[in-house]
Amino acid sequence: MKVSITKEIQGKYDALIIPFMRDTALKTSLSGLDPVASDAIRSALQNEKLKAVYGSQYSMNLFVGEKFLKIVLVYLGGESNTNRESFLAMAKAFKSCKESKTPVIGVLFDNVPELGDRPDLAEKFAELPHLVAYEFHAYKTAPISNCMEETVIVSKIDGMEEIADEAACVAESTMFARDLVNHPSMYMTPQKLVETVTGRFAKEGLPIEVEAFGEDQAKELGMGAFLSVAKGAAAKPQVLVMRYHGGGEEKPIGLIGKGVMFDSGGYSLKSKMATMHDDMGGAAAVIGAIRAIAVRKLPVNIVAIVAACENMVSGEAYVPGDILFSMNGKTIEMLNADAEGRLTLVDAITYAIRKENAGTLIDIATLTGAAKGAVGGRSAAVIANDDALFEKVRQASVSSCEKVWRLPADRELFDILRSEVADLKSSCPGNTMGGGTIVAALFIQEFTENHSWCHIDMAPVNWLADGNAYCVHGGSGYGVSLLYETVKIASQK
Repeated sequence: MKVSITKEIQGKYDALIIPFMRDTALKTSLSGLDPVASDAIRSALQNEKLKAVYGSQYSMNLFVGEKFLKIVLVYLGGESNTNRESFLAMAKAFKSCKESKTPVIGVLFDNVPELGDRPDLAEKFAELPHLVAYEFHAYKTAPISNCMEETVIVSKIDGMEEIADEAACVAESTMFARDLVNHPSMYMTPQKLVETVTGRFAKEGLPIEVEAFGEDQAKELGMGAFLSVAKGAAAKPQVLVMRYHGGGEEKPIGLIGKGVMFDSGGYSLKSKMATMHDDMGGAAAVIGAIRAIAVRKLPVNIVAIVAACENMVSGEAYVPGDILFSMNGKTIEMLNADAEGRLTLVDAITYAIRKENAGTLIDIATLTGAAKGAVGGRSAAVIANDDALFEKVRQASVSSCEKVWRLPADRELFDILRSEVADLKSSCPGNTMGGGTIVAALFIQEFTENHSWCHIDMAPVNWLADGNAYCVHGGSGYGVSLLYETVKIASQK
């Protein structure tokens, strides 16, 4: 998808999106349009076809010159509407154009002068042409094109070109994450993940140092919790370490993503697992985020770590009741083989602290099914031990339009994790206290060694069975923009 910027309407579009905010009055000239189209738009507004209600839209198809022109009028809501609400309203307008197979789309940013004071929202709007046009056709023998070729942003906003460049970077990184999640595990093994990331970063000439090591080195490091999860799989585990140096001598921010390339549940077998290649959505998020951070040259140091493996069933697999030995030194009584993500994360976190000297820690994972029950299917659940860090994540959520909902790190629930035979239980099957998302986070917190830490449980938002206005069926790419914006805020001194 090509996105270009112009200051005047050129009239060479197959579709035209006109957003409104606060009211439905035109705030920009339509002089560049064919008079037939201009008159039709003004008539629609005078006849109140577009109601001043958040998300309302009015579409019409006109025969102008020698072709049809689709016009979409969309009301974004007033000052009380969130960035996310306005983003969704615009996404629906772009999706309408996609469904109509319109090659060239014009969008009148100038009709929302408020965007001049809200560059974060302008940036999210500029991401939408890329995100909406995305399709995953790697395994289609005859893929059908959606015909979206170019979006022309009509805007006199200062710095719009820079805003559009940042939008393209974040969108491309998000789509990279979607691709990683959408590939099935028969292809996207731990080794293939390493090869894909290394190849992509090298091809783009990014200043990211990539290191990967396998089972032998992980054993030497004592990463027994992680390796226990990997024991049952034929595909060998890999630890992927990505370093970006842009912030002088400061300790790097550690981004840790869950990289379970396929999760069968192990001997705590899942009843449904056709889409469980998506269990590496956290890995995809940190990979996409460090790419965006490097492309935009943010003044910060980052280490992103993925402990990649498969959780499978075999004669070698770990079984409930096993005692695991973590890199941190704590012993773990494993009671549920399907509570595997936290085991991979804690060794990756210890590696970030002890081998990479990470300061602030942010982990992101498709960790618990309980998260969706706790916060619904539109937000990630977040637990943090540092209010200041959480505030950065909250602000980033507003800018990224990726929702978060904070849950308490309720220490009273920690009693569930006390083991009679080891330092900790990994989980507590059959407990009646609930709070599964919080309990999982409390387990992870035991390995953070008093570092500032935030845990993002993205299970509710990682995979879209039916798609939405800005993403087709499959991996959503959630977390790339959220992490990028969090690091961007953290880098601003």
